This record gives sequence, C-alpha cells and structure tokens, in this order.
Amino acid sequence: MVECSVMNQLSLLDLLDRPPIEALYKPDQIYESDDPSLFARLTEDARFDRKAGNTDARVFAKYLSAFGNGPSVDGGVLAIGVENDGTLSGCKHLSQDQLSGAESMGHTFCPDGRFVTRRLHIKNKKGEDDFIVLARINYVDDKVVQLTDGTAYERLGQDCRKLTEEKKQEKRIDKGERSFEQEPCGLIYPDDFDMSKISRFSTLLRKNVDSTQDHTTEQILQSAHLARTKGGVLVCNNACALLFARDVQTVFPGAYVHFLRYDGNEAKSGKEYNVIKDRLISGTVIDVIKDTASLIDNNLREFTEFREGKFLTVPEYPRDAWYEMLVNAVVHRSYHIKSAPIFVRMFDNRLEIESPGGFMPQITAENIVGTHRPRNLFLMLALREYGEVRCISEGTRRMVAEMENASLPPPEFKQERMGSLSVLCTLRNNVADRSNSLDSEAYMRLGQAIAFGLTPEERKIVNFVMQHGRMNVSDALRIMKTTRWHTAKRTMDGLVDRGALDRHGTGKARDPHSYYSLHQGVGRESEWLCASSSANWRSWCWSCGFA
Repeated sequence: MVECSVMNQLSLLDLLDRPPIEALYKPDQIYESDDPSLFARLTEDARFDRKAGNTDARVFAKYLSAFGNGPSVDGGVLAIGVENDGTLSGCKHLSQDQLSGAESMGHTFCPDGRFVTRRLHIKNKKGEDDFIVLARINYVDDKVVQLTDGTAYERLGQDCRKLTEEKKQEKRIDKGERSFEQEPCGLIYPDDFDMSKISRFSTLLRKNVDSTQDHTTEQILQSAHLARTKGGVLVCNNACALLFARDVQTVFPGAYVHFLRYDGNEAKSGKEYNVIKDRLISGTVIDVIKDTASLIDNNLREFTEFREGKFLTVPEYPRDAWYEMLVNAVVHRSYHIKSAPIFVRMFDNRLEIESPGGFMPQITAENIVGTHRPRNLFLMLALREYGEVRCISEGTRRMVAEMENASLPPPEFKQERMGSLSVLCTLRNNVADRSNSLDSEAYMRLGQAIAFGLTPEERKIVNFVMQHGRMNVSDALRIMKTTRWHTAKRTMDGLVDRGALDRHGTGKARDPHSYYSLHQGVGRESEWLCASSSANWRSWCWSCGFA
C-alpha cells in the first residue's frame, strides 16, 4: 500500500510539473477555438493577449505591428472583450464606431498589418448573451510593420516592445526589405582596398566561370554585386569592404573574432577568472576564417584510441563540424550590428561559437538543420568562389553527420538575448566518457609500451591528469566506477610504479596535500623528436615546457 501511495504521489507531481496542453496551442488553434473560457484562462504570452472592448483603436494597431514583426513567425491572437483578469465583459455594449475600430484592428493606424477577425458567442459576466472579437494577426515576412506615425513594435513574451531605429533597420535586413550588404561602404576605390586580394578574387572568378571574354577587375566586382558605377566612379558596397578592405574595422568595428580558452567547464570571474588564452582575430572575412581556424586547430586536443591491436589518433571534434560552424558564424552573422564581435569559447567539455543577430525569419533551433536562408547572400556567393561555402544548405547537415560519425552529440543551436539577439552553436565532446582513448600528448609522453598496458579506467585517469595538470584520489573517485578510496589510491599508485604518474606529497596515508602528475621521466628527448613531426607538436611543446 505504501509503495502504491508513493507511486500515486509521483504521478501527481508528474502531472503538476507537466504544462497544460493549452500552453502548447499554436495561434491558429487558439483563434479557431469555440470555448469562451479558454480566452479567460490563457496566459498572456508571445502568441496571445486580451483587451477590453472599449480599448482605443490605436492600441489594437500596436498589436498588428508587434505580432507582425515577431520575433516569432507564428504571429498571434488578440481577444477583444476580455478584461486583463480574464473576465468576459463582451463587446455588445460598444458603439458602432468602437466596434468598427475593434474589428478593423485600428488598421488605418497600421496599414501594413495583416489579420482576420471573427465573433465568438459568450455569456458575459452578467450572464447575458454577448460576443467577443477574436483577431488572428499574422507575421509579415517581407517588411517591418509600422504605425502611421513611424513607430514599430515586436512581441517579446507578454509585452509589445517599441523598436529602436537600429532594431527596425536590423529587422528590415532580416526580412529582405533592405539589403544592408548592398549599401555603399564609404571607402574609396582603389585606395582603401587590398588590390592583391581583389586581383586573386578576379582570377578565381574568371577560372570558375571559364569565360572566354576578357572582363576588367571593375566589371567583375560589379557582376558579383560587390560594387556599382555612379557618375563614372566605382562605388563599393559593404560586402566588398568585408572581403577586400585594407582596414575592415573602419567600417565594421566588431568585424573580428574574440577567442577565449577556459580552464574547466564554466566561465568564472573575479579571483576565479579562468581564461587561459585570450586572442582577437581581425581582418577580411577570409583572413578571420583562416586565422581563427588555425587558432582553434592549435588548441584542440587529439586522442589516441586502441582499436584492434593498433593505436589510432582521433580529434576532439571532427574538423568539418567545427570549421562549418565557424564559417557559418562569419558569413551569416548580422553585420548591421557593427560593434559586436563573434565569440569563440573553448571549454574542456565543449566548443561554443556565438554570432551577432538572431535566427532569420522562419528559422528556428528545430528546423535550422538543412534550412537555407542566408542573411548576406552576395557575401556568401563571393566566398563560394573561394570554396568556403557551397550554397546548397548542406553545411548544417554535414555538421550533424560528422558529429554522429564521431559518436558525439549533435550540434546544438540556440537563440540568445543578451541586449541584442545572437545565435549560439555548441559542439560537445565526450572527454568524460573516453575509456579506450588516451590524450595524444600523453601517449607520446608515456610511449607505446606503457600506453599499451593501461586499462580503460587508467586511461581516464591519465586523460584527467593531462587535462588538469594534477589529480588527487578524490578526483579519481569521481571518474572511476569504484566508490572505495583505497581502491582508487591503489590504482594511482600502480600507475606510479609503472612510470605513468609521479606522486607528490609526504607519503602519509590520507595526506590532504598529496597529488599526482604525469611522469616527467627519461626519454623526453626522443619523444620530443617524435612529437615535433606531428600536427599537434606546438601544444605538446607547450605542455612539456619546451617552447
């Protein structure tokens, strides 16, 4: 009976934690419902709001703008004739002008709004026959929805938030109403541009197009939508500046990558500040991609796995996955947010890249894989000539496939709001779960003879020491299957006896200051020669203290 009671209690708690199905309704389901009590019960949020029937028509117009601008592309529903507390006050008491203002949603004050309305029969708070007006307001994907006085709003949670001029311009770019990359950059051609890079691009384009005509460099820039002639002068646009300007940051101060390498799995501050590498990478988009890729490559770990009697080296993350993530961030970020950089954050257990600007309209975290809606089309097409992008919406699919082939979790995409919107993409490794692998640096340090004889749990211990520099018995207990302190200590002492680890401390039992580090014994000179020929030799030298 007690067991049954506990099960019932757990089921009840489960139900309480589970959101009611109404919380999952789409705007169309809300609008089409014939249940008057639904509109009293629903919580005001990004898809639903309610207003009293005698509300001024200008207020209704504000909702046309807010739901029409998103960021949700589902739009929303406004129930008119319902008080803030959910009381059904109805609309039958309204004058003809008031009712007309409600059913037209103040359209004269917001002519770009898109909506339909219907009446729903109710019993009002007095028990009388009455009706409310339901307005289904659609998202507008091709323009910013403004009121006639020039103000515009967006729907964030339960609020209609007024858009700043900067936010309006950003939304115009995202909706394709305005092509930011096609706007003049203000730089003077050819003085402010790296002509060697433009010459290389022209050569690539001529080769890729395989044209027999002899086009000038200026004609090629125009055909690639990177410039146009005005009054006999070549006027270069923002996309051209991002590709070829001598100093990109004179136009886009935030056109750089801020690389941060953290010690551990979380970002800390103050006395616990744990950034161990902090770099800024700037230049043209090609320079930024190339230099950031090199920096990421030099900071990634490699693991040597023992498979079928052989040691095979595998990377911490598949190169195609993280490289595609980097290229996407550089190519598809919002350059209209001129002062915000791209952040690359490397933790022990994950790699994050955050780029300015939210998801493009109709793109979500759920459908982004395989969906193709570029923010900077002509920049993307130019980079296609360099082989950096393929323009066939298979980049995110390739990321997923590469991570799956490496037995790693799929990429994670998330829209963040920290002041301005940004997109955060995360790759996670499986360092904590590696039992058949050794950090490749540790493998080179220990040599094959010792590495060959390590058990899966011993490999995990060596990886932990390689990653953190030192380890105590308590650390070992957290990653081993055993819960016995003496068993863990015996395992680590066994690694000391075999020359894999060095023990530091007094040697007394339960010495709180004792710890273990990777063995710093003989044979390092020959291992240095071997390591220097590997792709990871720089980081190996750093960890061993040679350079």
